[in-house]
Amino acid sequence: MSNSVIVDLLLVPTRLCLWFQSVLYWFLVYGTAGLTAGLVLTRIAWRALKDPYGTFQWTVRKKQPACLRDPTLGKHGYLWGRSSGLRFHYVTKGDSRKPLMLFLHGFPENWYSWRYQLCGFSGQYHTVAMDLRGCGDSDAPSQLEDYSLEKLCYDIRDAIDELGHTSCVLVGHDWGGMLAWHFTLERPDMVQRLVIMNAPHPASWLDAVLRRPSELLRCGHACFFQLPVLPEFTLSLEDFKLVRSLLCGGRGGIRNRARRLTEAQLEGYLYRLSQPGGLTAPLNYYRSLLSNALYKHQEVEVPCLLIWGEADSILVEGMSGGTRPYARGSVTLHTIPGCSHWVQQDQPETVNQLLWEFLLDREKDVERCSARRGAGWAIKWTRE
Repeated sequence: MSNSVIVDLLLVPTRLCLWFQSVLYWFLVYGTAGLTAGLVLTRIAWRALKDPYGTFQWTVRKKQPACLRDPTLGKHGYLWGRSSGLRFHYVTKGDSRKPLMLFLHGFPENWYSWRYQLCGFSGQYHTVAMDLRGCGDSDAPSQLEDYSLEKLCYDIRDAIDELGHTSCVLVGHDWGGMLAWHFTLERPDMVQRLVIMNAPHPASWLDAVLRRPSELLRCGHACFFQLPVLPEFTLSLEDFKLVRSLLCGGRGGIRNRARRLTEAQLEGYLYRLSQPGGLTAPLNYYRSLLSNALYKHQEVEVPCLLIWGEADSILVEGMSGGTRPYARGSVTLHTIPGCSHWVQQDQPETVNQLLWEFLLDREKDVERCSARRGAGWAIKWTRE
């Protein structure tokens, strides 16, 4: 018997375990999607009986809100993705010769969700908030395969290159955070430091789901979004009432009274989502990223800051702690009490302070490293 045959036989149990894990995962995802869809359809039917006209009504916004044109937040620009040929919109503030800090938004947001950070870090960094593909004023290809993880990671790589940098401090929230995890796993050489807000490591997400399937109910929306057509229809009802509730509702919306979105600011998100097909592209991120939850399990090699809003009603806080086994470099976890899922908008002062501490700590480490190298010592990243 050849060595290759022996190796194949030894791998049979591992392959069977992985196959079973994959089947179980998708059974849980689509089971939760079906359950959520049943509840949603029941609610739609009830609302339609009470107010049929108001339920099936939504408005396409014709004019871009003034908040998206606010010149104090930065300059608007476009870059071309050399891998995709797509045009990407971004807002930038700060000197382009300084280190790049690149922000990736989540759903149902756009670049505007980073307005407090664009201004807060522009003194020391070249801050850039992108509209990811399919969102805001960036190009929106229509096919699901256009939102594959590989293509989304190419978008980030191309953006860093087109902005004139070789690496960046990468900051992501929600599925922008999930995308940041994956990009860092693929291209650690292009990420100086990683900052994640309310988005678990892909392997941590899978572990949490398989160990406690009931947690899928807490993020049933992500499973529901795997279904075709129905999520777009549901989110549009009653003039995007569910989207409004996500950002401004009493259970899941921004909790800080001083930072709650005004109607004009909320329109900054609804403007593009209300356009024909405006919801499909953002939802394709969920359809793509959730399909890649089994994709990578290797460790993140760069120093990482994980910020989590304690009052997040969308994702389970316990998923954050599961990130530690997958971080080879230092990992710092901060939970913000009384803060919603929308951390960078809900508690911008706290978030910015944590970011500064994390970034300044790097500068101190560089100084200590240089001094110790001179003395023949070495510095090693450790988990905090």
